Amino acid sequence: MAVAPRFAPFEILDLRQVRARALAPLFEEEEKDWGERLHWDYHSSVEMIRRHLDARSLPGYIAMRQGVVAGYTFFVYEDDKGLLGDLYVAEAFRDERPFADAPDSGAPDSGARGVATALLERALETLQHTPGLRRIEAQLLDFGLEPLEPVFSARGFRCFPRLFFYKQLAPAQPGATPPAATAPEAAVAVAELRAWEDGDFEPMAELIVAAYRGHPDSQINDHYGNTAGALRFLKNIVLFPGCGVFQADASVVAVAAGGGEGPLLGAVLTSQVARGVGHVTQVCVRPEWQGRGLGRALLEAALRRLEAKGCHGASLTVTAENRGAISLYRSMGFAVIKEFAAYSRGLV
Repeated sequence: MAVAPRFAPFEILDLRQVRARALAPLFEEEEKDWGERLHWDYHSSVEMIRRHLDARSLPGYIAMRQGVVAGYTFFVYEDDKGLLGDLYVAEAFRDERPFADAPDSGAPDSGARGVATALLERALETLQHTPGLRRIEAQLLDFGLEPLEPVFSARGFRCFPRLFFYKQLAPAQPGATPPAATAPEAAVAVAELRAWEDGDFEPMAELIVAAYRGHPDSQINDHYGNTAGALRFLKNIVLFPGCGVFQADASVVAVAAGGGEGPLLGAVLTSQVARGVGHVTQVCVRPEWQGRGLGRALLEAALRRLEAKGCHGASLTVTAENRGAISLYRSMGFAVIKEFAAYSRGLV
């Protein structure tokens, strides 16, 4: 007897086939997840995605059933590198397994794949077959999706577990005088701390390369490997709102005591990701200064400045392999509120 073919109730379609209004309920749910679980206002990111959708300029895929968008993913190209930007599935569809297993899916032997797995496989397949692409990177906050690590592993990606930390702050009372923007706030040995200045871009890029040489994070983001890449990364977090709105007056760098033209010794950069919530986008200390208390002093200074701006909380992320940093953050009152993963793979 002939066996009837199995038809999945979902379609996987090119993201550029739909307008932003088709994803409105999905975006609303995603914003709620980011706000409730991570204290993060995701609205500005959604608005940026909406603009690109309506311009038909955002590559990616949607899963749709009977006119309802169940999930989406998108990716971007940065020269010869592909970045997986987001993957989100509505809660109502997360437990469904409507897709038959592909031979190379890497999915558990369950006979079916979920919506997130199907979207991820399609996105990775497209990226891996894009001419001229040499590398793919991804960091996904999955919000309860089916396991995605097997999909990446089956395609030769390295997995880097990461932690999302959060800490309650004590915001300053209205009318309180904030710390002076350019005055030293602490001294560690012969270092002084001051606020970020516009002239710090290139010194900061050089510091990032020095601080992350041989570090696992340089395998997650290859921009850390050279000054041109670090400068590009730095401009992304300072000039664009993907990691929140940059807070120059709550970002602190360490310089040699007495000023001069020497290199930056360390830095903590911050942004605002929601009303009253700051995010530490970068913590780095020059190798010869590590273990001397400079990182703690920088982070304490940045958190005080966030409190002076009225922040009642602050978050940061860290690679699980970075035990020293994790110990520091825990000792300062940060606690893990989510675990996630980063992935990377060189294609050439």
